[in-house]
Amino acid sequence: MTETSKLKTPLWIRLTLFTSVALNVLVIGAAIGFLIVGGPDRPGGRDRSDFGSFYTRALDDEDRRALRRDFMAGLEKQGRDRDAFIADMRATLDTVRATPFNPDAFVTAMAEQSTQRARREEMGRQVLANRIANMTDAEREAYADRIEDRLMELAERVRRHR
Repeated sequence: MTETSKLKTPLWIRLTLFTSVALNVLVIGAAIGFLIVGGPDRPGGRDRSDFGSFYTRALDDEDRRALRRDFMAGLEKQGRDRDAFIADMRATLDTVRATPFNPDAFVTAMAEQSTQRARREEMGRQVLANRIANMTDAEREAYADRIEDRLMELAERVRRHR
């Protein structure tokens, strides 16, 4: 009888091969994601041209951090925080999973979430206005210049995509 001996690949070669394959998959995934999203001129996720983010992104880093702190403090005063948001979402999920499904309960839950979002947006506008009101004239002028720069960038992107 003839015995066939199996060659065992050394561990370091297997690890190198695994790492190489993993990096290739990562690079290919990133390239596909880049193509799907539309490249650097088109941010993924939410609409970045809405007014609120347009104004807040023009703030300097220190003002943005302070704005976030003030906003979170306002949410805490209202008794609304991320835990409350999660609890609301879970309650809505319970409504979706209920048998039989109650469309009225679902609509009511979503309406309450919309009301809460509108309150947060209003508070965000007020917090931003207060932050701007506390700027010096020179800080406010620099802020306005950054908004104008962003506006000109947006106008140029719109012009290029026509």
